[in-house]
This record gives sequence, structure tokens and C-alpha cells, in this order.
Amino acid sequence: MHDPIYRRLFAFPRMVRDLLGAVGNPDWLGDVDLNTLEKLPAEHVGDSGQQRCGDAIWRACFRNGWLYLLVLLEFQSRSDTRMALRNLEYTALLYRELDRRGELGTPGRWPPVLPVVLYNGDAPWTAALEMRDLVAPVPAVLSPCQPSQRSLLLDERRVAVDDLPSNNLMRAVVGFEQSRTPVELARVAEALRDWLSPQDSNLGRAFAAWVRQLVARFSPGQAGQELGETLEEATMTLVERVAQWPEQWRREGVAEGRREGRREAVAGQRALLCRVAATRFGEAVGERVERLLGDTDDWERLSAAAELIAAAQNEVDLIDAVSDIVRRPG
Repeated sequence: MHDPIYRRLFAFPRMVRDLLGAVGNPDWLGDVDLNTLEKLPAEHVGDSGQQRCGDAIWRACFRNGWLYLLVLLEFQSRSDTRMALRNLEYTALLYRELDRRGELGTPGRWPPVLPVVLYNGDAPWTAALEMRDLVAPVPAVLSPCQPSQRSLLLDERRVAVDDLPSNNLMRAVVGFEQSRTPVELARVAEALRDWLSPQDSNLGRAFAAWVRQLVARFSPGQAGQELGETLEEATMTLVERVAQWPEQWRREGVAEGRREGRREAVAGQRALLCRVAATRFGEAVGERVERLLGDTDDWERLSAAAELIAAAQNEVDLIDAVSDIVRRPG
């Protein structure tokens, strides 16, 4: 159940941004431009030829270069004793791929890599997260010769929700993982609705699909006892409630459009699109996109432009496509 749901959730920049906010340290997180998050292909091929397509690779601007984020999804009952080794292998494979594409840079300036493990097993995570801890003790003089890399871990079944940042969507992910009754599940779903915004409608639908699966795991007797409904009624109550979010957001967006706040939000969205275009294709392209968008305030046009900026293969295709969107009749 988890593989497709998590793969869908962590295809959204906001989920990755909130994940970093949940596990990151302020000492370095402040240097990451989370508005530049960009998803990359994530096919890791190991020695046996297997692919881990459920994982994800993202990158974001970090200081004067990039920070590569490996999001590793672990859906098994117990922690993986070789996780540190696997992460080191994936990091090496990523560096090889960057080298093949001519994006690795000069020695001493290679982009840093941050592995983050999401684990939802029933048993607490006990495996080493530092590669050095898998190697037998050696004399101090040999210690620098041993491989070293540490991963960050979010043990979803055991982390305290209140320890996570407020309005952070990882609170919903953790809350859903820890829910043991329909009432707890409904409480998390209601809180989630307040954390999502009109721009998150597609992400909300991904959460809605997860809610449907989560409710279905409760027995009819338990659902009836907790909610005073049959399992089918309980499922439909939650799912229908979540399905109404996009329409509620639309109404709120229309109302907000009568206020200055919406104009500021739209201007911020345009500026973000221009920064991402500049990051991918250079400052000149970012400035060209800025001129094309002008004072466009239509959310659908801006959303379409965002998809193009993320998917375009070259600057010519991007400029032509954005021009078509701007000229499209309203």
C-alpha cells in the first residue's frame, strides 16, 4: 500500500520541503533555497541489477551550488542493518551519473549529498545510520581511511508529532501512520485540511487517496464503535470530506482575490517561477519568463507555466510554451 502512496506524495516539492524542515538542522537548513527544489530521476541500479524506483532524488540551491537530497523509503517491519552501506552505494552511483552528465564539478567542489530515511516499521529502528559504525574498530591512525557517511532518519511510528514544526505536512504523514482508530484518523485529516492551501489541490487529492486506504484497514465493528457508522459509511464520510477540499479552496481563493493578500501571493508565485527558470536555464531565460508573465494573475496559467518550467528540456521550448500560455484566450 505504501509504495505508490509515498511515491505520489513525495513527487510534490512541498512534501520534500516539509520533510527537510522536519529533519534538517537550522545550522545548514537556512542555506538551502527550498524554493528551487527540483526532482530528478531516481533509478538506482545495484550490483544485482535491481531498481529502487520508490525512492526519490531532489536537489536545491545550497550556498553557491547544489545540495542533492536522497529520500529513501523503507516499508518493512524491521530496520535494515545494511542501510548505511546502501546509502553510500547510492551516493556513489549519483556522483557517477553527475560525472557522466558533466555536472559533477571539480574535485573539492562536488555537490554535497544528504540521505534521509523514512521508516514506518512496527519495530523501532536500531540499525546504524553511520557507515563507519558498520566497520570493525581500528587503530586511530586507520580511522580516517574508513568510509564514512551519516543518514538522517525519521522513524514515523515513534517520533512525537508535537516535536515537528507547526503547519508541516510531515505532521499529517506521521499522524496517519500512528492513527489506531477512525477517530484519530479523522482528527489528523481535519488538521491536514487547514495546513493545505489552494495551490496544494493535487497534493490534497494524493492525501485523499491515502485516507481511503487507511480507513479501509479498520474493521467494520471498530469503525461502527468509534464513529457510530458502518465501515463503508465511515470511509465515505472521510473521503467525501477530503474530496471537497479543492472546491473549498476555489471559493476561498475567489474571496481572497478581493483582498490585497491575493495579489501579493500571485506576485510571489510569479517571482518563484522566474527564479526556478533562471536556475534551470540561466538568468537571461528567467528574465524573459518574467517579461512574458508580466502581471498575469490567473492561477491556472501560472500552474501551467510551473509545469512547463519543471518539464522543459531546453530554453527555446520553454519560452515558446510560456508565450502560448500567456496568449491563450481567457
